[in-house]
Amino acid sequence: MKDNSQENNAVNDEIVQEKRDSTYGIFKKLNDIESQQKAVPIAPAAFPNPVILGAASFSCTDFILSTVNAGLLPSTVASGVIGPAFFYGGSVQLLTGLLCFITRNTFGLLTLTSYGAFWIAVATLITLENEGVLVFGDDVNMPIGILAVGYAILTCYLWLATFNHNLTLCILIFMVDVQLILQSFASFGVISTTAPGVAGLFVAANGWYFSMALFINENYGKHIMPLGDPQTTPIFRIIYKGIYNRND
Repeated sequence: MKDNSQENNAVNDEIVQEKRDSTYGIFKKLNDIESQQKAVPIAPAAFPNPVILGAASFSCTDFILSTVNAGLLPSTVASGVIGPAFFYGGSVQLLTGLLCFITRNTFGLLTLTSYGAFWIAVATLITLENEGVLVFGDDVNMPIGILAVGYAILTCYLWLATFNHNLTLCILIFMVDVQLILQSFASFGVISTTAPGVAGLFVAANGWYFSMALFINENYGKHIMPLGDPQTTPIFRIIYKGIYNRND
């Protein structure tokens, strides 16, 4: 009995050690990838990256709206989002999207121009309703709700394209889609605005990090702030292989 117990303990110790080695190997691989990226300098771009400004403008405007939706600010200041939505989140982001045409960035062209137009549309609807030009009555939130549904569909296939970019962008677009879905539910009266407000705060934080990482890395000419690789995350790697039907 004693010999069997010792043998079982030895086997268990070997299994535990194998798991430790496996876990260590995964983290070592991730660290090696990150070190290799940092060691490779970033070549100067022919044009400034408009995505940096576009992500910052989207994040700031979404942050302002989300603070109201989450209840951090009173609903009486909700109209305060109109200015940023027209100019920073709207016009500036729309311009950065068009500039992506010059840099041959199709993803940025579609995403930033679409969301620039989104903020302009939201600001226009709120302004026309406040001025009495459009009178929706009890259905005042439905136009925003159906707009959110349309953009949730757009964001869904934008998210599928992010697996060929970086992990930060992948998480950002996914969170935007979650926020839009929650916003549509809130606009149709299914849930309160707190849920999309909280989701929007996470979106803004992620978007600011994405913009900051692109800016810092480009400014110093090397990878300082990590953006991550979807291939290093098991669930994202499975989805990526499913989309592109790759076995590597």
